[in-house]
Amino acid sequence: MRVLVTGANGFVGSHIADRLQGQGVDIRLMLRRTSSIAFLGGVKDYERVEGDMRNAESLTAAVRGVGTVIHCAGLTNARTEAEYQAINGEGTAVLARAAAEAGVKRFVYVSSLAAQGPSPDGSTSIPDVAHPISSYGRSKLAGEYATLTEKERMSVAIVRPPVVYGERDHALLPFYRIASLGVLPVLGGGQNQVSFVHTHDCADAIIRAALTAGRSGGIYTIADGPPHTWRGLVQAFARARGRGVRIINTPPSLFMAAGYAGGAVSKLIRRALPLNPDEVAHMRERYWVCDYEAIARDLGWQPRISLDQGFAQMLRWYREQRWL
Repeated sequence: MRVLVTGANGFVGSHIADRLQGQGVDIRLMLRRTSSIAFLGGVKDYERVEGDMRNAESLTAAVRGVGTVIHCAGLTNARTEAEYQAINGEGTAVLARAAAEAGVKRFVYVSSLAAQGPSPDGSTSIPDVAHPISSYGRSKLAGEYATLTEKERMSVAIVRPPVVYGERDHALLPFYRIASLGVLPVLGGGQNQVSFVHTHDCADAIIRAALTAGRSGGIYTIADGPPHTWRGLVQAFARARGRGVRIINTPPSLFMAAGYAGGAVSKLIRRALPLNPDEVAHMRERYWVCDYEAIARDLGWQPRISLDQGFAQMLRWYREQRWL
């Protein structure tokens, strides 16, 4: 069986490509013409196809002759909601439709907990109705709807990872660099709760959803266990680092001001910045939490890597790469 991975050169996608090896499948990776393959050095045998989420013809060609699609490609940082929707929503709709028409048997959409939205009361179960609070989250939910539209023509599954961390991650690197100075500004006195999952566990869950015969239309969240407080996360990072990190309780108004300033600057320079109103809206929420009950029940997946183990592995890799 041939498996197509979109966004295979990215953080999560490259780990999926790594871990598909030895699964008895032929690997096809969809990359843009200009994509770096720096993270794909460990993938020894794969077919490369050029594709762009804005180009329908390239997507049709990419899914031809494929049995399973793992769709990781997407925008995680953009200046406007329209930019997010063009890739994460409309692009996913084109890809899912092309896959169904090409006879693909299984289609796994890598969504995000942002599509589900924060928990209002700390409950970790999957709600009946999603309530995303950001442009990114709304675009990922649009991608989910587009995927589910095809569930009668092919078997589909949706995986909603929470915060994914580990080797190759650029997104959280600024926070790690600040924490490495011995301090970290946080909201809510460090008591806000968040679910994390290591990228190896995340990749394994997505592969399990792709290669295990499951019901069409299944929606799954994943996590490394119970939610963490930000204070607990900082303490785990400090243990892995071998030195303490002091938490600085920061007023929400200061984060909001920085986020709106980042949004204004991004419009001026026409480039997305990591600190923006969407990101600050996420950080202000008390409960970005989920569990893995459904995927454990339906597909038998369980997390293997604890936060302490994961941070130790990640910091070792960062130091080897001289990122920290």
